[in-house]
Amino acid sequence: MTAGDVLTTVAPPISPDEAGAMMQRHFGVTGGIRELSSERDRNFHVTAPDGRGYVLKFTNPAESQLVTGFQTGAMQHVAARDPALPVPRVVPTLEGQAQAVVQVEGSAMVLRLLTYLDGTPLHAAPASAGQMRALGSTLARLDLALADYEHPGSERDLLWDITRTAGVADRLHYLADGPRRRMVERFIARFAERVAPRLPGLRHQVIHNDLNPHNAVVDPVGHETVTGIIDFGDALKAPLVNDLATALAYHVTSGETPFGSLVEMTRAYNAVLPLTAEEVELLPELVAARLALTIAITGWRAAEYPDNAAYILRNSERAFAGLEKLTGDEAATAHRLLHLACQRV
Repeated sequence: MTAGDVLTTVAPPISPDEAGAMMQRHFGVTGGIRELSSERDRNFHVTAPDGRGYVLKFTNPAESQLVTGFQTGAMQHVAARDPALPVPRVVPTLEGQAQAVVQVEGSAMVLRLLTYLDGTPLHAAPASAGQMRALGSTLARLDLALADYEHPGSERDLLWDITRTAGVADRLHYLADGPRRRMVERFIARFAERVAPRLPGLRHQVIHNDLNPHNAVVDPVGHETVTGIIDFGDALKAPLVNDLATALAYHVTSGETPFGSLVEMTRAYNAVLPLTAEEVELLPELVAARLALTIAITGWRAAEYPDNAAYILRNSERAFAGLEKLTGDEAATAHRLLHLACQRV
């Protein structure tokens, strides 16, 4: 199976009625059900009669069941290591299993039921320095909880892996020709030459790998307490610092001062889980790499699936703007500020 299979295989359609029937059969849960947007799976929000919320997930049939089991195990491991962390809880089947396998239009799909985490999605909440600090410290706690998690499914060939940034060069022709495309091409070439060879020497462990504003939930009043980190679908074993870089990539252009959000989140992360000198040095390049991945992968997928282009490209403009800041005249400022943010007082 290649890295693109899960992104190019369309999950078979499942109606809410069909999903509800399978949920009741395997988990004994009933309730109102509506479909959620998903890049590759079939997901549903469930409201039980007692008011409790769940997410019912039918995993894309192209995803290895070993990988799905790895993701499920990661959530269980975090719940055991740091029970106060706001990650979804895995609801067992009526047989006491973490997941079931169901047949949908001749395709085997893994079915899971997870608890729903209440709050305001981060992308819908006003940003603040306190919010960035909360994200940084919560992500560091998550990485600490995952530090000793081992599973054979963690060794994945995943396009959304910063380590593999050079591999998306062959997808850049999907982008419109012009200065933006050439900026991405130059960065990816530099990454392959200067950054990629240094990555094997960094600390590696299982990471969440996708703390984007659609995968974080904050409290609905102050918006400065993280009430949920969701969607472990891109989790894998990779350089630890990639987890922070991925989260930072969505906030390059925000903050009251230049790179203000990056500084706040990095300082808070480093206070809980200190970065090494080499991780700090490479961090801005890894943030830029995540932005280049976003541009390359979403440009390719939007061209392949024009009907879903708006959803696929939702972070594209922000990615272009962020990459320009990190590779242009302000790059030295970003390096200096992130270095200062990680100095121990």
